Amino acid sequence: MTALFQPHGDISIGIQIFIRACYGLLLIGTLMISLGPSRWFFISERYGGYAKSDRLTDSIQNPLLLPWILALWLLCGIMLVIDRYTVAFSLINLILCRYFFIQMRWKSILRGMGAPGFMTYWLGACVFFLEYGLHLDPSGVIRSSAITAFRFDFAVIMISAGVYKLVCGYPRNEGMELGMVNPWWGYWWRFYKTIPPHHAFFRSLNHMAYGTEIVAGVMMLIPATAVLGAWLIILSFLFIASQIRLGFLSEMVMVSGLIFMGPGSIADSFLQGWFTLPSLPTQLVPAPFHFISYGVNIFLMAYLLLLPVAHAGLWYNFLGRKSLAAPLQKLLERYTNLFGIIIWRVFTVDVINFFTEIYVEEKAGGARKQYARFGKWDWQGRFRYQHVGEFICLASVFTTLKYYPSNRALFEERLVRYARTIPCSRDSLIVFEYKSIRKQQSGFDYHPVAEYLVDVESGRVEVKVLDHDFSIRVESSPVHEARRPGSYAPAIAG
Repeated sequence: MTALFQPHGDISIGIQIFIRACYGLLLIGTLMISLGPSRWFFISERYGGYAKSDRLTDSIQNPLLLPWILALWLLCGIMLVIDRYTVAFSLINLILCRYFFIQMRWKSILRGMGAPGFMTYWLGACVFFLEYGLHLDPSGVIRSSAITAFRFDFAVIMISAGVYKLVCGYPRNEGMELGMVNPWWGYWWRFYKTIPPHHAFFRSLNHMAYGTEIVAGVMMLIPATAVLGAWLIILSFLFIASQIRLGFLSEMVMVSGLIFMGPGSIADSFLQGWFTLPSLPTQLVPAPFHFISYGVNIFLMAYLLLLPVAHAGLWYNFLGRKSLAAPLQKLLERYTNLFGIIIWRVFTVDVINFFTEIYVEEKAGGARKQYARFGKWDWQGRFRYQHVGEFICLASVFTTLKYYPSNRALFEERLVRYARTIPCSRDSLIVFEYKSIRKQQSGFDYHPVAEYLVDVESGRVEVKVLDHDFSIRVESSPVHEARRPGSYAPAIAG
């Protein structure tokens, strides 16, 4: 058992091969479940998709190129699994992930597929730098730098997620229980909605959720406890995977935790017992790669050094509700958006305390037919409501009311863009019924508070308030209106 706590500054080739192969399989799985809704996920609004239309976006995200992009992307996953040309294909995958999951985060109502998309990009970047270092840098410097940078980054991500949960209501029992009873997110919502909200089970889960992420994140920053911290994250996300509809996010996080499993660890010893592993390559590489490797190493070290500065700036904007000096604020936002660095607000009250049901309603007569079938295998809808990306998309639309309350035009533009992806005739409206999840003495109640009626042809949005006492603001949430998407700086500079 002493190996479990042994500090390591490296990972074995066996662990790296396992990480790469697991990532390849998860990438294939992510793309396979996205094939149906890909006509919305990876297409611009000009062609009926989610991405805001402009010349560059239309030239890439269109029905003509989509099959070729998906085929190339799937090939990347396959080549990573079978260990062929892994540097080239991990680079191609990283470029695709960077474009669809990071660059499109603020340009598409899919929001870059949220945390599942981000982790697909993040782990893809980790795999690329490890593979580059293994095959093109015999000195091992690139691998060492990549391992150090991604370990630190992963630990900071977990701490950021835990701290946000700590300040947004989890200690006051405003967190996990709302997601578990939410039909969008929870697999077993029918069962959990009958459990009293203040049950010890929910209270324990909420404290464990933020506590585990913070404690494990700190432990992963300390060499002597890093492996144990990684196991805490792996085991916690193993439980989450059984409860919450998050695509392959949980599995991606679990695989990411393996970068802390150095030579001699339990995980490494287990893998060595199953297959024979190659030795580190010692062959000469072409001369240009020596110069490239020098630049790659500088990049990784610079990223590592700037990471705490970037996160400090984001938290200063968010908790301090203040902006930096204009040039610094602009630089901060450009840098963090370039690499997708955010405050992780995954599974917190503003996102999970509501859901919407979607109907197609006849203008004459008012007859309604439900369109969204959450969790159902709906062939006509291309299984879009089986995919977590669809709920991320809807959440990003309706949290606009919370994150940018004074920008009504932004909300309506996003809502209309989504509504236009739902098939209906000119004689019909798309109706979004907003339901708040409310806590009762013996369980949870889904309470309709408003309806948003969208005339797709004219782009007009009508609101019918069903509960005039309802406030979309949540008392336990520290969210304030941001200046614009992609910024945590307040709308009114402090």
